[in-house]
Amino acid sequence: MSLYGFVLFLHVAAVLALFVCLGFEALSLFRLRRASTLAEGRLWIDPLPRLPLWTGVSALVVFGSGIYLAMRMSAFGQAWIDLSIVALLFIAPLGKLTSKRMRAIRHALANASTMEPQLFSRLDDAWLKISLSVRMFIFLGIVLLMTAKPELLQSISIVACSVFLGFLAPLVSSRRRTLLSQPGTNLGNG
Repeated sequence: MSLYGFVLFLHVAAVLALFVCLGFEALSLFRLRRASTLAEGRLWIDPLPRLPLWTGVSALVVFGSGIYLAMRMSAFGQAWIDLSIVALLFIAPLGKLTSKRMRAIRHALANASTMEPQLFSRLDDAWLKISLSVRMFIFLGIVLLMTAKPELLQSISIVACSVFLGFLAPLVSSRRRTLLSQPGTNLGNG
């Protein structure tokens, strides 16, 4: 196996690992928002030990191997490569802010004796859902950029649409949840 083939394998494996990490984060957030006891909250605050470490390592491998592959393909300067790098770098601060909030929730869960209203409001923090959604949609947009290799205008459109959909998805799902929870609403039949 050539070095290029090995690095390509690492790149794809790291992309898959990053998707798994985002999936575990989504599962954790979903279950945390529905936790009714401290035990449930504590169980789902860390569904996978060291998830932030795995996420960070996966992102670094994706970034490093992607740089190597782009250099080998002489692809720097192509819009899809440049925008993929910018989009990937945009994901990192969002993840960092989310990680900070999750640490605060973890600390609150560890020190709480009951599920207090303040703790419920922390678990229902809209930022956590928005951040996760934006990161997932941007990551999917990056995968589309990598496979389609579009020109500049299309690349910008893909990244912009990814960010827009990332912000829109949590709003649509919470609007739907609000409609479903209203008495007398029957959206299932019709």
